[in-house]
Amino acid sequence: DPKSEGYLLPQLLHWISLHFKDCEDGARSVLSQSSDSPEDHVLYWDTLLDFVLQGRMDQARNLLKLHTDFNTDMFASMDQLLRKMPLPSNTVSCGDFLIKWKNWQMEVVSRVQAGEFAVYPQLNNIAEILAGSEEALDGMANKCKTWYQWMVYRLLYTNPCVATYDLGVYAQQAIDRFGGLDTLTSLDSVLLGLTELDLPQVVKELCMTLDGLWFPAHLLDILCHANSLNPNKNVIPNIAGLREYLLLEYATSLMSHNSLWQAGVIYFDQCPVQGRQRLEALLERVALTSNYKANKVIHIAKERGLHSVVASTCKVMGMKALAGNDTGSAMTWALRSGDAKFTTFLADRLLAEYTQSGRFSSTDLLDNLGASIIVSERLTFLGKYREFSRMREEGDNTGAADLLHSLLWSRLAPKYFWITLLIDAVPYLTSDEVLFTSDQTYQLLQCLEELIKDTSIPEKHRIVLEEEETAIRLAVAKNLALALIKEGDNNGGSNSVY
Repeated sequence: DPKSEGYLLPQLLHWISLHFKDCEDGARSVLSQSSDSPEDHVLYWDTLLDFVLQGRMDQARNLLKLHTDFNTDMFASMDQLLRKMPLPSNTVSCGDFLIKWKNWQMEVVSRVQAGEFAVYPQLNNIAEILAGSEEALDGMANKCKTWYQWMVYRLLYTNPCVATYDLGVYAQQAIDRFGGLDTLTSLDSVLLGLTELDLPQVVKELCMTLDGLWFPAHLLDILCHANSLNPNKNVIPNIAGLREYLLLEYATSLMSHNSLWQAGVIYFDQCPVQGRQRLEALLERVALTSNYKANKVIHIAKERGLHSVVASTCKVMGMKALAGNDTGSAMTWALRSGDAKFTTFLADRLLAEYTQSGRFSSTDLLDNLGASIIVSERLTFLGKYREFSRMREEGDNTGAADLLHSLLWSRLAPKYFWITLLIDAVPYLTSDEVLFTSDQTYQLLQCLEELIKDTSIPEKHRIVLEEEETAIRLAVAKNLALALIKEGDNNGGSNSVY
């Protein structure tokens, strides 16, 4: 925490107390015996010393009071020193604290030199430690399990206002006391990197040691968000790039998991440089095992404006539906994708099915196309032809005939389907009621002639055309005759008015 840089030691002491609890176990063992002389317990003095080394003076004094000689002057003197020991506080400046500390430690030294604790070697040893004696503190190294435990104990009584940037020096001294760099474990290397503010080295060690990237990624992310990596205080180049790299790698590992891939999306959102591109690439690789999962992918992509992912996902699901001969579902996915070519392909497929069976397999879809009808010209025709079929079923002959003529003459219909349209026109051409004008009839005949001359028509459609040509021509001729007669009568009626 950069705000408490001058008082780093209390945090270190708390950290040590969480990981080295021998003093607490020893205190419970001492208190559990029923002896009138607790100081005779084998762990009494070691436990008392551990509390002192951890700066836990209240516990140390409570244990000291159990001694049968506590009422003597030397024990009272020790209790007084423990009680008066200054402790860092955010309400006191570092300078004021150091004055109090030095005055207190000078008092400790004077009492040691006066021989107040000479009778009790254990008390004298504690007093030497309180006085900051390097010899006494060096002897405590044998009691410590790790170099960083001894480093914190030593700092408490030699430099309680240690600054963050000085911590690496003390760490090196402690490591040398414990056998040097060759004896370091992976955890030791991580802690050394932290004391030296070498964050890249810390991250490297964590990545090499741990099975995954969860811890290093989250650690660096928290430090960045907490502004603990102020570039004015810690010279760490490209820390934002390192943070993003770890988050990207961790998110990528999540995306490969069948049930955790959605969590990976959140991590990509926190990567401003490459997160969007990496997410886009990985979303396209998500296994679309169900419609539900596909809709999840589409929802995520839409929220982030990844339109290419939406289109590709819909197309994949459309192809799956098509492989299962479900052309209607395939068209639904195609419309969601907005892919004109795929939509045209499926519209042709539906028309081909209609040509063979005489009915549509997806009437609900075609009846509710809405604005999607303009995705492709072929789909527009398909929607309009479905509208013609509905008019025919409802008996709206005038509207159906007019729409049928419009579909043919506008050339909106594919050539291979003109045959079907012309055959559909026969009942309206032969109706007793004139449904086509002479101009419309000539246009239908022109479409027939154009179709006959077209050599690109598939053979099976040409065979149908040859079979139906005569019937179509007769129907056209009948309607043309009736239309001309009707139009002539109308013209004659109009002339009589004048």
